[in-house]
Amino acid sequence: MKHNPFKYGELSTGENFCNRQAELKRLHGAFRDGQSVVLISPRRWGKSSLVNHALQTYKGKLISIKIDCFGIKSAEEFYDVLLKSVLVATSTRVQQVADSVKKHIRAMVPFIKYSIGEGEEIKVSLDLPRSRVDVDAILDLAQKIARQRKVRIVCCIDEFQKLSEWKDGGSLLEKLRSHWQKHKDVSYCLYGSKRHLMASLFADSSQPFYRFGETLFLKKISKEEWVRFLVAEFKRTGKVMDPALAGRLTDRVECHSYFVQYLARTCWNNAQNKVTPADLEVSHLELLNDHVALFQQIAKGLTQYQANYLKAVVAGERQFTSQRVLSEYAIGSQGNVKRIMDTLEDLEVLDFATGDPVFCDPYFAPLFKRYFVENR
Repeated sequence: MKHNPFKYGELSTGENFCNRQAELKRLHGAFRDGQSVVLISPRRWGKSSLVNHALQTYKGKLISIKIDCFGIKSAEEFYDVLLKSVLVATSTRVQQVADSVKKHIRAMVPFIKYSIGEGEEIKVSLDLPRSRVDVDAILDLAQKIARQRKVRIVCCIDEFQKLSEWKDGGSLLEKLRSHWQKHKDVSYCLYGSKRHLMASLFADSSQPFYRFGETLFLKKISKEEWVRFLVAEFKRTGKVMDPALAGRLTDRVECHSYFVQYLARTCWNNAQNKVTPADLEVSHLELLNDHVALFQQIAKGLTQYQANYLKAVVAGERQFTSQRVLSEYAIGSQGNVKRIMDTLEDLEVLDFATGDPVFCDPYFAPLFKRYFVENR
């Protein structure tokens, strides 16, 4: 029995990974040359899948360290996670962990325990008194191990923009930059989901990580690539999707990686042997209804000014500071428009990277029209 080939909410790998050949080539080149790289795009455009696929398909010898900052709340916690991640990623045996600790961070030996867990994976636990934490040693540990073993290491950090939100985030970033810029055998792949915050960290000359590495602004996968991928995946699993209908599917979700997979998966489940226009309509309605609760959670926090601004956006307005738009949509003053834009961008409702407002998620505009426009 054939299984649904489309997945969302997890890393795309193997046959489930769509295109990104140009980006893969650049990442492979960065890994090969020891070049640090910054990857910037809105959330759920496939950054984590891209990095993971690039590591899996890299042909050279490479040790990868992966850290997700989403659940980390402080610099102290980050140092702990970094230390454990480096020790685990660079060791295949418990003895290697012991050797690295004794050789490079001897002062912390009494506070680090290591063992073999289920599945033979190495487990490291820390009980570090804050007074005994050697931050400099932790930040340089990967470089020391790489130099000692003559290997190349890439440290991949997801949700990197979170660091700037922590207490003393600015001083933390300065500390990281002062160490990482000296590393010759370790490169860093830094990426995050809030494009405007990531861009400010690496493009603002006043920020510690200004021009830290090669910067890739990830674009959406093209409609043409998605159509080829969708048609092939349906065919591979015993079903038919017409290219024209595949194009309509991608249009419905604006080529957004997460939602293309989401809608394709729903269509695959609803279709018999061939996807019909009716299957697409039903599946798209399911997608919208699946996201009503999330939409309402965001929408209930909108101020009247913000809701009115969004009404102008869905109506196709673009001159938001003109007297006509300010008056017709009751947005307030011209100065208020900038505050509204900043808030909606921070909430990840809208993205302004192209200059004009674009909804971050393709379900938001249809649901906004349903509840805020058509019901009025």
